[in-house]
Amino acid sequence: MSKSKIVILGHSGFIGSHLEQLLSKSSKWDVIGRSLPGVDITNQDHVSQLIPFFLPDTTLVLAAAVKRQFGDTIEALRQNMLIIENICRLLETYPVRRVIFMSSAAVYGEETENTDISELTPVNPTSYYGINKYTGERLLRKACAENQQTSLVCLRPPLVYGPNDQGRTYGPSGFATAALDGVPITLWGDGAELREFIYIEDLCRVIEFFADNEFEGELNVVSGISYCFADVVTILKGKLPNIEVKTRSRSKQKANNAFNAQKIKSLLPINFRFTTLEDGVARILNLN
Repeated sequence: MSKSKIVILGHSGFIGSHLEQLLSKSSKWDVIGRSLPGVDITNQDHVSQLIPFFLPDTTLVLAAAVKRQFGDTIEALRQNMLIIENICRLLETYPVRRVIFMSSAAVYGEETENTDISELTPVNPTSYYGINKYTGERLLRKACAENQQTSLVCLRPPLVYGPNDQGRTYGPSGFATAALDGVPITLWGDGAELREFIYIEDLCRVIEFFADNEFEGELNVVSGISYCFADVVTILKGKLPNIEVKTRSRSKQKANNAFNAQKIKSLLPINFRFTTLEDGVARILNLN
């Protein structure tokens, strides 16, 4: 039985590396990964190296991007738009079967108070990162519609966390890494703002499911269960009682974000289970 070809652009990054590891364990997928420094997708000359993989039966996972932790700047926006533009140009001439674009819940605006975010919620990006993700969705939709051969899924996860996250983001990964390193955890304000955190392996299982599914469009990758940053600290203290926590005044007004998971739950298998925050943190700490 022949394998289905799946190309991961950004396979050395946090999401891409975990996805490659998951898919490589399956007999179903022929996994091809490309990333910097081998292929610079902002460079048109480098992008031509991808042409042999852009085939009518290929599934493309676009996870390559200048990561947010390197700065939410207009220069990062420019680099990320070059990635999208170059992929759209390839799709014009070399259509693939399916594109899965790693977008973000940031398209709804992180500074907007909303505790019932769904796919019907109007987009309102307030960061260069969110603006880039939504613009990328629209450009890819246009390219896929024009070639009339490529289906598009735009996945919008909130903050993704898990082992080997080098970004040390403000949230479960960064807090757990600080705790393991004996470095104080810094909370903004009381850390009580609501957020949803998605464990990396859950996201990868969702990507695999939609790589071979008829769904097209935008989808929030959420469980519908919200936590706050202070909850992460409480979980860590239960496992590492001696951790130190400091607080800083907020630089922005507190805003709660929570999600309605009705759509994704209607699409995923009935036995799909999202990882709880406590279990996810334990896995980062290697306690499970």
